[in-house]
Amino acid sequence: MLHLNWAIMGLGEIANEFAQSLNQVHEIYAAASRNPERAYNFAKKHHIKNIYASYEELLSDENVDIVYIATVNSQHYQNIMQCLQHNKHVLCEKAIWHNKHDMKKAYAFAKKKNVFLGEAMTIYYMPLYKKIKEMITQGKLGKLKMIRADFGSLKDPDPANRFFSKELGGGALLDIGTYALSFVQYFLSRPATELNYVISKFQTGGDETWSIHVKNDEDEIGNVHLTFRAKLPKQGIIAGEKGYITVDNYPRANTAILVYPNGEKETIVAGKTEQAMVYEIQGVEKAIASQNYALGSIETPLTSSR
Repeated sequence: MLHLNWAIMGLGEIANEFAQSLNQVHEIYAAASRNPERAYNFAKKHHIKNIYASYEELLSDENVDIVYIATVNSQHYQNIMQCLQHNKHVLCEKAIWHNKHDMKKAYAFAKKKNVFLGEAMTIYYMPLYKKIKEMITQGKLGKLKMIRADFGSLKDPDPANRFFSKELGGGALLDIGTYALSFVQYFLSRPATELNYVISKFQTGGDETWSIHVKNDEDEIGNVHLTFRAKLPKQGIIAGEKGYITVDNYPRANTAILVYPNGEKETIVAGKTEQAMVYEIQGVEKAIASQNYALGSIETPLTSSR
């Protein structure tokens, strides 16, 4: 089995969750923060031997194979390029992209360096979704017609809140929108070729609410609805001529319901929600072991609009 020396860059809340999952696979090699006290406490909590007070110091360690980036959105591109320049594989927390042009540069550079660059999106690795894709391939849903994903999160309407800050990479699209777009893209049989959307913005200029509609060459339609100022169910739907599948809490789901035209229902179960990041880590390591560095397209339906 492949053993990679993982390092973690950016030691906030999501990094703690990732470290707990990574320790279930194997020990963590290193961690870095510009705050030495935070780095020490993080390393002590997660049993990490190598602690660095700067990202450059961490990246200069030749034993580091792959870096998990959990810094704020606005720093992702800079941190990704730093890692790639040091020939490190990279798994970057969502949203990996701030705009299409930077991401194209980053992926081209990763390809040149022959290293992995991927987004930490659990949807891509959940066993449930692999099982649903197999069912679609087997014709269980018939011809696909529509994939839909909704996500609403009621945020405090504070202009100082990072969720509404353009400078910090905030906004509904780069936060909750990445989940919804990833769900839709994962199940579309071909990439989207048409795009339409309606957007409303918060007083800071950051994006607050979206209604997004895409279509591909197979006449499959994808719908996404997002908002930071109202609750919406985290629900995904995959609809075909022979039935539809509903997935609640889709970012890390392990259960779905298949409904046939006559109303009959079938429960689909695969994987464990609490193991989502473990599946992610194992999937990335498998891709690196097989040198399958292209897990998906860097294009998302809205990158062309940013």
